[in-house]
Amino acid sequence: RQPPNDRLRLLAVRRQRPTMDDAVKPPPPPPAPSESSSSEATLTMVAKYGKLKIELSDLPASSTNVGRVKELLRERTGILPKRQKLVGLRAIKGSVDDETLLIDLKSKGRGGAHQFILMGTPEEKIFVDPSEKGDLPDIIDDFDLDFNAGSDEWIQHVAKQDNLQKFTESTEVHVINPPRTSSDNTHKPLLVLDLDHTLL
Repeated sequence: RQPPNDRLRLLAVRRQRPTMDDAVKPPPPPPAPSESSSSEATLTMVAKYGKLKIELSDLPASSTNVGRVKELLRERTGILPKRQKLVGLRAIKGSVDDETLLIDLKSKGRGGAHQFILMGTPEEKIFVDPSEKGDLPDIIDDFDLDFNAGSDEWIQHVAKQDNLQKFTESTEVHVINPPRTSSDNTHKPLLVLDLDHTLL
């Protein structure tokens, strides 16, 4: 049998010992990131160009703008972005330009797809001014002439056109007074009236 003082000392030691409930618990693990926060939302753009239907899918909505869509359409159609017109796209606020993000567009299609009409012409099908091409054959404009091709009048007409072309190419321009400049260092416009072909 233990003395009273030893019993009190033993009870104090037992009370000071930590129990399982008093042990420090480890912090809970951080929550796993959800799919919506780890992956960016994507959109689908559907362009109708004539009889073609061009679908651009899996485009990041918050990092893709209309300018990028035009670049992707250029790869599919050959139309330069500056010649493209996207009809049917509307922004939630303001107007649509190349810097508008896809997330800021109003969706009218099913499943979040944006449907619009692509208007434009590929570069190789654009009309080119004949004066800018140096490899074109010479063409005689005889639409308003009253004589047939190969006649004496036609031969004289062709000769006059050839002489006029040679004269124009061989003429040297002598500048009497240089062009006047304004205060902002730009040339002022000049009107020249050639009365009855006196200059020629």
